[in-house]
Amino acid sequence: MEVFSRHFPIIGLEGQRKLSKAKVAVVGAGALGSWEVYFLKKLGVGEIIVIDRDFVDYNDLPRTIYEEGDVDKPKVDVLKEKFGVKGYFEDLNPSTVHLLDEADLIIDGTDNIYTRQVINDYCVKNNKPWIYVGVLSTYGNVMPIIPGKTACFRCFMPKLPSRPMPTCAVAGIMSYVPSLAASIAVALAAKILLGEEVKSEMIFFDTKTFDFEKIDIPRRDDCDACVRYNFVFLEKQMKIERMCDGSIQITPPEKMNISLDELAKRLDSLGKEYIKTSQFIQFEDDYAEILIFKSGRMIVRGAEDEKEAKNFFARYLGG
Repeated sequence: MEVFSRHFPIIGLEGQRKLSKAKVAVVGAGALGSWEVYFLKKLGVGEIIVIDRDFVDYNDLPRTIYEEGDVDKPKVDVLKEKFGVKGYFEDLNPSTVHLLDEADLIIDGTDNIYTRQVINDYCVKNNKPWIYVGVLSTYGNVMPIIPGKTACFRCFMPKLPSRPMPTCAVAGIMSYVPSLAASIAVALAAKILLGEEVKSEMIFFDTKTFDFEKIDIPRRDDCDACVRYNFVFLEKQMKIERMCDGSIQITPPEKMNISLDELAKRLDSLGKEYIKTSQFIQFEDDYAEILIFKSGRMIVRGAEDEKEAKNFFARYLGG
């Protein structure tokens, strides 16, 4: 306990003891999640649970805590070695969401809207606090969600997006942005675990302009999650099927109504050639051929496995 003595003038010995007994889950172990684990460990949180099904890649190194020697290892295994976390090499979805049961609080380390909606439905249903964290390019958003007190994520984003969302793989991200967002998220986690008040607001920052804002996010009177308790994202999974020709089809849990014109503009900006019809757009990403339909359904030909196909889905549709 003495190692955390610099915390005592701020939160007291009893506050540090509370943190040492807390269990926090981090969903995702990439740019956000690895830094969230790092700061939670430095904070003195008693148990850190990590859920992720990915391996360390070379392009992870500039914006994560991982080192060159960690490349090709499962991220959860590296975090076990470095910080003693309890790691689950799993994809979080309605069939694995029970892995969050032992946590007092959940922190978002993901990069897609669908998983965040799963977390939100689970936390609202089980009355657990969680913290949404999103980063892109030079900016970030952080929002604490306390069921019954603050707005929930579905108050903020009622449905899956009807157009492709920008992603770090397409729009890029500066290496210092995830660690800043993670430190704000862990600061909010500390306040919640210590029983301090947090507001229903989004914390926004942009490291390019050095703008920092707090934006009030009101609860929606008609919210399907925190008012109507309609937990659709716990009932409907993203459907992934391998077709008889070897291609992989991904169907989102809700229809997305994609604007193919906007998607075409994005592909133009990336210098990719494509074929666009009234119902779908077709293009190549390195070795893979991708078809995206207006409903958000995607077919990937050439992907090695379901995980890789899901990565393509997240890259181009942000889901």
